[in-house]
Amino acid sequence: MNPALTIARKEYSLSLRSVTTYIIFALFLAATGIFFANTAFKVGLAELRGTFSTIHLIFVIYAPAITMGSIAKEQASGTFELLSTLPIKLSHIVGGKILAGIMQLITVLVFTLVYLALVLHFGFGADLGATFTGYLGLILAGSAYISIGVLASCLAQNQVLAFIIGLAISSSFYLMKFLTVLVPPSLGNILQFFSFDYHLQNFFKGVIDTRDLLFFIAIILIAKYLAELKLQSRNMMQER
Repeated sequence: MNPALTIARKEYSLSLRSVTTYIIFALFLAATGIFFANTAFKVGLAELRGTFSTIHLIFVIYAPAITMGSIAKEQASGTFELLSTLPIKLSHIVGGKILAGIMQLITVLVFTLVYLALVLHFGFGADLGATFTGYLGLILAGSAYISIGVLASCLAQNQVLAFIIGLAISSSFYLMKFLTVLVPPSLGNILQFFSFDYHLQNFFKGVIDTRDLLFFIAIILIAKYLAELKLQSRNMMQER
């Protein structure tokens, strides 16, 4: 089996034994549930597009929260040095950590399918195509946030600091949509391209655009590469 998959399975299994994981899951589902209930029962709008936007916002905090200790905790405890001595590439370690985070993200998204069941039961004319692409977009955006969170965890040995760094980077990608109206149009178009929300809107509308797919995949790969580079430079510094 691929070492990255082995690490991912182990990390995912350990996360499911942690009380912290379930607390984060509960907070995530409570926040999205409150918004869905207000939309569906008070406003009377049986659709998930608004809920998807709320989930995207929560991902900005959720991803750094579940990844802050992925590397930072092992660096602080010294277990990363032991892991580095094994015949495993840094790419496998980082890839495994990212995959574990994505597995947690998909797990919590599975629980949100109850909202879809409610929409199908009480609503009329639900757009299943847009729902599918909406979840696909959330998985891609969430995976990008997870990769950024793992990168942040490589940059700091303190988990709280790793969370802050991850939150700062993730927030910048989310907040760019609000900055586009404050700058000249030429600069606004550039900022808009780097906005996660801009690329998610097509998914929420039921459209899969290759440019949006490539954007999120590029963010994931760049963050993964930078994380590997940081760990490699750290190992070289220790060998001197």
